[in-house]
Amino acid sequence: MLKLQPDARAYLLEIRALSTDKDDNDVFVGMTLAESVWYQDYLEESFEGTADRHDRSQAKYLALHDKHEEARKAVLASESLMQTHTHDEHAVRT
Repeated sequence: MLKLQPDARAYLLEIRALSTDKDDNDVFVGMTLAESVWYQDYLEESFEGTADRHDRSQAKYLALHDKHEEARKAVLASESLMQTHTHDEHAVRT
């Protein structure tokens, strides 16, 4: 389970970085629950200066980060397309 403070959760939702899985768990967009928990733990270790960067953890983090950002960009693009389409339909009616 992700450990998120209310303000952090609100921010992540606003930037479309957070979603829910089929079991209603918070997950980072594009990731499974296990990946999300690992990613969050690695970020916390990085901020604390305790992350091990000599094993494959850094490569895993970068791969998950790229996967997450690609999924997040797809969500944003989809929302943008829907807004444009809705705006166009409204303009045609008026």
